[in-house]
Amino acid sequence: MRHRSQLLKVTLAVPAVVLAGCAGLPEHLVEQAESTATLIQAENERTDNLEKQFGDFQQSAEFATLQKYAERERWSASFTAARAKLNSAESIYTGEVLPLIERDSPYYADPIRSELLKIPPLLAGARNSAQEWTARRDFLVKVAKQSDQVMKDCEATLAGFKNAYPGLETRANEAKRNHSARAEDIDRLTAPLRALFDTSSEAAASAASEFKKLDSGGDADLAVLGDSCEKVRTNWDEFRKSDPGVQAMLAELDRGYSRTLMDMKVEYGLVIRRQSWDESYDYPRLHNTDFQISKVDAETFNHFMDVSGSVAKLSSGWLGTKFSLSYGVDRGRWQSLGIDPVRQWPGGDNAAEFWVEKSDSRYFHKYLVQENGKTTETDWTEVSADLYIGNLDNLGMDVEAKPFGSFESEKLTHAAPPGMAYVGNPHYGRWTSDGSGGSVWTWVGPYLFYRTLFGSPMSYGRNDWNSWSRDYRGSRPYYGGTASAPRWGSRSQTVQTSPKMRGSTFARSGGLRQAPSSVRGAGPSSRGGSFGASGK
Repeated sequence: MRHRSQLLKVTLAVPAVVLAGCAGLPEHLVEQAESTATLIQAENERTDNLEKQFGDFQQSAEFATLQKYAERERWSASFTAARAKLNSAESIYTGEVLPLIERDSPYYADPIRSELLKIPPLLAGARNSAQEWTARRDFLVKVAKQSDQVMKDCEATLAGFKNAYPGLETRANEAKRNHSARAEDIDRLTAPLRALFDTSSEAAASAASEFKKLDSGGDADLAVLGDSCEKVRTNWDEFRKSDPGVQAMLAELDRGYSRTLMDMKVEYGLVIRRQSWDESYDYPRLHNTDFQISKVDAETFNHFMDVSGSVAKLSSGWLGTKFSLSYGVDRGRWQSLGIDPVRQWPGGDNAAEFWVEKSDSRYFHKYLVQENGKTTETDWTEVSADLYIGNLDNLGMDVEAKPFGSFESEKLTHAAPPGMAYVGNPHYGRWTSDGSGGSVWTWVGPYLFYRTLFGSPMSYGRNDWNSWSRDYRGSRPYYGGTASAPRWGSRSQTVQTSPKMRGSTFARSGGLRQAPSSVRGAGPSSRGGSFGASGK
């Protein structure tokens, strides 16, 4: 048989004219191509050697005990699979890489790299295929020689499985009792782990049967014994990895919570920079001093953000110091900043300009949190500018809700009237007649607070809930009413006439009267400035 390595020496060698040094292709790429040719050749030789080893093994006494497995599992076919991958690697090299190298142009560098990257996975696959029979042989020899230990480990693993699995079954059955409407989902969630346990029990029984034959000197099937025990082990590993997550998901069904947005605020900050110098020099030395004001109100913040360039100037001379505000700067707003213009004044300087160097906005929410019947109100929670602006219309709304009996992945994050996500769920209440042929939702126990959340009694009719559940649930915010007259949210009469909501920080800052676009300064920014910004 002619060795394939001999063929490779002819077909896979990089052209000498290219290797001698090419002006077009990068030298390292040519070297990579040559190295790849060597790897293909080496992998062919390795496959030849493994195939020869297999031939020698077939002539050994040891093979006689494993022959039925080799024939049944077609060990010899591993070389066919290896050759197929090697042929693909050669085809890419000779059919795609070499022709491009011979063109010796930098234009083909990227295509060559792309083709070369396809070859290593094929070589690795070829190696794995060619070695399959050795791994299988060693496995079966180990099973034959250490059958007692193999079976002992298998039984110990199954015992651990039998000890752990009932806990999952108990938890799943409890979940189905408490959440009967989700029984199919619970079964679907736990079915893969149940299958792992069942197939492990079956595999252990098959292993025990073969071990008994082996122990009594019968014709045992080593492959069934070893593979069955291996299946028990891998199933157990998979169960231990998956069980905590499944148990956690079952626990999610028992948790119901919501977050109602009850207040919002923005804290605005400014940094006013003073740049001073000595007017008597043509190129004076500049001195910067920053006055950091951590909090200003929205109107003052917006006022200074609208000023372009310097906001004030200062000059001193024989007649004293003159400080003047730029055109359009409100003196009252400036005075509210509490800045002493000559604080830490550099000696020798006699002129200065002031401007807004930086601005900063921090955004906060307050929530009413309801979890499993207990309500708490959070302190101010900092949120992103996007989250704040995205919820300007959602004061008094649930911005997050996960009803009892739902999974965390089913959590609702589109704004809805407070408690709306709980309506229709018997854990929270029931439908009762409204006295005029319709139905109204009646809360039970700790959820009665929803009725008077805004002060005046409030209830949800079945039409309200049907509209939300059918057209809005999980897809978009629901305010009810019309766009110009919503029933819920910041622009609704429900919120705007509520004593509780009118006393909120958001309402007192004018938020209920503003449109979303009125919010300014989303996050920190730097205005910057320089000497003589408005002309020296």
